[in-house]
Amino acid sequence: MTTVARARMPWGSARVRLAAAGLAAAVAALAVPGTAAAAEPEAEGIIIVGIPGLAWSDIDPETTPHLWDMAGEGASAAMSARTIGSWTCPEAAWVSLGAGERAGGAAPRDAQCEAQSQLAAPTGEDGAWTVPAWPDLVEANSAFNYGARLGSLADAVADMAAAREAAEPPLEVEPGSCVAGIGDGAALAAADTAGRIAFWAPGLDALGAAMDTCDIVIVDPGVVIGDTADNAPDTATDYDQLGEDDTEVGTDETGGEDEPGEIAPEADPVRAAAAGAADDAVGDVDDRLPEGWRLMVAGIADASAPSALHPVLYTGAGVEAGGLTSSTTGRDGYVQLVDLTATALAVVGADLPSTVAGAPVTVLPDPDRTSGEAVATGVDETAASSAVAEVSWPFYVTLSAIGCVMVAAAVWLLCGTDRFRGLARTVCIAVAAVPVAGVAAGIPPWWRSEHPTLMFWGLIAAGTAAVTIAASLPWTRRGARPALLVAGIAAGLIAVDQVSGATWPLHTPMGYTAQAGARFTGLGNYAFSVLAAAVILLVAFTPWRGRARIWGPVAIGVCAVVIVGAPMLGRDMGGTLTLVAAGILTCLKLWGRRLSIAALAAAGGIAFGVFAVAGFLDYLRPEEDQTHLGRFVASVLDGSAAQILIRKADAAIGTIGNSLTWISLAALIGAFVIWRRRAPIGRDAVAAAVIGLTAVAVIGALVNDSGIAIPGFTIALGFGLLAVAVGPAAAPAAAVPGSEVADARPRTPGPAAN
Repeated sequence: MTTVARARMPWGSARVRLAAAGLAAAVAALAVPGTAAAAEPEAEGIIIVGIPGLAWSDIDPETTPHLWDMAGEGASAAMSARTIGSWTCPEAAWVSLGAGERAGGAAPRDAQCEAQSQLAAPTGEDGAWTVPAWPDLVEANSAFNYGARLGSLADAVADMAAAREAAEPPLEVEPGSCVAGIGDGAALAAADTAGRIAFWAPGLDALGAAMDTCDIVIVDPGVVIGDTADNAPDTATDYDQLGEDDTEVGTDETGGEDEPGEIAPEADPVRAAAAGAADDAVGDVDDRLPEGWRLMVAGIADASAPSALHPVLYTGAGVEAGGLTSSTTGRDGYVQLVDLTATALAVVGADLPSTVAGAPVTVLPDPDRTSGEAVATGVDETAASSAVAEVSWPFYVTLSAIGCVMVAAAVWLLCGTDRFRGLARTVCIAVAAVPVAGVAAGIPPWWRSEHPTLMFWGLIAAGTAAVTIAASLPWTRRGARPALLVAGIAAGLIAVDQVSGATWPLHTPMGYTAQAGARFTGLGNYAFSVLAAAVILLVAFTPWRGRARIWGPVAIGVCAVVIVGAPMLGRDMGGTLTLVAAGILTCLKLWGRRLSIAALAAAGGIAFGVFAVAGFLDYLRPEEDQTHLGRFVASVLDGSAAQILIRKADAAIGTIGNSLTWISLAALIGAFVIWRRRAPIGRDAVAAAVIGLTAVAVIGALVNDSGIAIPGFTIALGFGLLAVAVGPAAAPAAAVPGSEVADARPRTPGPAAN
């Protein structure tokens, strides 16, 4: 039989070169942003009224009737006012509103925001107003690594007018392409990058003139709604020394709710009077609002530490009743402070500059929504966020403390005598079940209880007990079954949550809090650590048979990477990079491959390749649909990625020494003891699990801003379960005369030998 070799088309073939050139051209055309057409204005103008300290609980039909009516007639959302640090004072909020990016104030940030509430009036007159402290503000923000360009709002409006004048043919530029400020705080938001203000006035009597001059008007009524000295937090605490996490700032108890989820603070006539004064100012603005204009009222800042969510109310031309959202949050009912800047630009038809981190808000129509429902929803969201912040720090401390006990139990289980091994095994399973219970705790609305803290810890205890008992039944407690069961429950819970909309992490310390403003949906770093550790254990200890030994781990790994990195699911760029690299190393070792330098380089290269391709594809999507990954690629292209990396590295380094450092140190000591007594590792499955968990902990700590928390949660789930799966060392077999048992070379069992 004659074999005819298949002809191979050389790379130099005209068809191949043409196809390659066409593909490259198509990719280049998609990658290079086209010239955007001038955006159409959504309304004739917009007024933004900023009220520092305004909370949802301040809005009621008696004290604040105008705000109450706005909540029902327009669209509303809970807003994270987070800028620089754990809470946002007025000066930082006004500057951030003008920058469209997180920015800080020049004055010291104290617990009562006293220094940053004392704002100086602009100097000058007749269109020549300037902010006197502008150079100090610019200098202060140069050290924050957020790349905030103060005055971006005013400059973007001016650029819009200049672009229309320079167009061919020139477009008509109507008067009003500027930003006006009324009140001292509004001057900081209305100033351009040089600190100049197109129009400024001290009071609302000039509102008409401001609207005649500019299409965007920022209003500071001069009211800060805060606690009185008797009800305020401790002013002696140096909160600036407590770090960047809201959980490090002490909070007062918020008990005594009359209804589930409602915050019912002690009656404060001073606070009520301030809310009433702000409401009067809002009513004055609303009464004079032209027909084609829009009005947005926002609690743009905290009045004191700790931080909280604040209301945003949006009414006017074309705004339907309902809720609000934005692409920066990806979650209905939540927006960020920087979204207000983007919304103002979108309303007047200006393009968003790259320095504006926010996105225009989107109205979610709900014509049946009432004022009472809107306020109740906002109060409930605020209560949930505050409750999570209150229990988070004790949860992390507790997990780290019992994690140290778990490490000791794992060492005893692997290296100790038979005595207490059953107890050590139970401790390992129970501690691994705690973060799993933490994920499940977000399912019921525990914050609506009369005693939310007790309810939360009750859920943690119940979840831990349930998982521990399930892993200790006669048919689940043998070999690696407990580890597989707990890991399967953890991975399953997180996968179901991500597929169903990622609602649980928002209400548990295992996820993220909306008031922090870092992430509102997707997969948080803590839950990622638990998921990644669970996936490694499942891949390593599942008793694969035949070809399933190859495609089984690959299938699990691919599904996990999709859950972690897909834009509609986890959208975790650092987690994607970590899991791909750790998964490849785990599989290679499981398949009996030697982890050479070339193998390590290949794993890193593939992980980076997946990261780069996924990021580039996300970047090609419309800007409003991009996730963190696509926006990071954009920052690489515009040269601002270095600031992001420096900021993340600084945040990661800042986590060293926090509560989860203890469990990490304990694990290092425990691993050294086990290595000295049980090395070398004889089974590929065990070696694969060790390498995979180590890779998740180390790579995750390096590429995520959560730093030491990544190995902390990885250890909490993985260390004890790994010890349970490995089990105690087998007793040496007694020598049998005349046999070769004692001299036989030990076999290396496969992953099925548990």
